[in-house]
Amino acid sequence: MTYPPPGGGNPQYQLQPEPQQPSDPYSQGYNSTPPPGNYYQQQPPQQYTQPSNPQYPPVPIQPTMNVQPGYPSAPGSVLPPPMPPANQGSGNLGVILGVIVALVVVLGVAAVLIIPGMMDDDDPQAGGDPSESAAPSEEESSEDAEAPVEEEATTPDAAADDDFATWGTPVNSEEFAAGTPEAAAINYRIGSDTDDDDLMQAQVCAEPTSAMQTDLEWELEYPGYNFDFLLWSMSREVDGGMEVWVGWTMDDSEPNSTDEMEDGSGYTFTAVEEGGVWKLCDVTY
Repeated sequence: MTYPPPGGGNPQYQLQPEPQQPSDPYSQGYNSTPPPGNYYQQQPPQQYTQPSNPQYPPVPIQPTMNVQPGYPSAPGSVLPPPMPPANQGSGNLGVILGVIVALVVVLGVAAVLIIPGMMDDDDPQAGGDPSESAAPSEEESSEDAEAPVEEEATTPDAAADDDFATWGTPVNSEEFAAGTPEAAAINYRIGSDTDDDDLMQAQVCAEPTSAMQTDLEWELEYPGYNFDFLLWSMSREVDGGMEVWVGWTMDDSEPNSTDEMEDGSGYTFTAVEEGGVWKLCDVTY
């Protein structure tokens, strides 16, 4: 058997010395040059624990206060915003809802107790004071005070109705009695419209007034329009004389008021009796 020569022998079989481990495992890599840039921003820090030693239990690393986990805490690092405080409003929500429910219950009870009492006070039959219900209110007193004013406002209309009531029964040109004041007025208007001069002159008295004579001459000179309207006539006594009205209405119905007598083409004559027949002596329009 051949042994390697002293002094080392074959170099390929020489043993290499084992690398020396550092005495402090935390110092490994700390003496080297750090990479360019901010080391703490490029990669998260590595958490180390103490080497396992049966005599000493591992010491847990305490997280930094108000810093979210996973962020570095080395100098120069950018810290995240502090964690928001816990929501404090959720506790007050129940209190607010309880107060609202209590107010609703109180208002409901008050409405049930108060409103029926108010209705009973307004109703005289529900036990109210009968003297108060019998006493007239201020509005009723004011209405009574205004009543005479309304009567005064209706006085002119009442006077107009009273004036119309003084006229007799109206008759029309289709049916009337001959020899009456109404017949003389109707025949005069018919002779004027139809240009019947003899019929028209026969209705005038022996001594007419200037107004009657002027109207007769005008009717004889100008032709009539022959409208063939239905004529109405009424008569009444005034100061011992006889007045007679003749005219037409808008709807051919008999007049019911002095307004209808004035709206139509009406004439008012003064009639006198001559030989048992009524004649026309004066005219007004």
